[in-house]
Amino acid sequence: MVGIDPEFEAEAETYTLQNALSWRCDPVAASEIDARLATYGFDQHAITTEVYVQAREVLALFEGLLNAAQTKRMLLLREIRNQRFLSGPPRQPRV
Repeated sequence: MVGIDPEFEAEAETYTLQNALSWRCDPVAASEIDARLATYGFDQHAITTEVYVQAREVLALFEGLLNAAQTKRMLLLREIRNQRFLSGPPRQPRV
């Protein structure tokens, strides 16, 4: 809701969700919304591109979280291995 006054943000989001639902379910509303978007220079390609750009940002964040979790997992496993090595009984060498 960029550019929307914070006090009207919830109401604007409600209307946006209603419009999105109408766009998906009501063919008359869909053609009307498409016509309005076209007058501002937005077509299906431009909208799809914008969705991909926004999704890429979220996916990059998610990938960063996964990488951090994997790093922490590896550090934890290394620490467990070191603790076992230091506190375990001496092993007999295999012949």
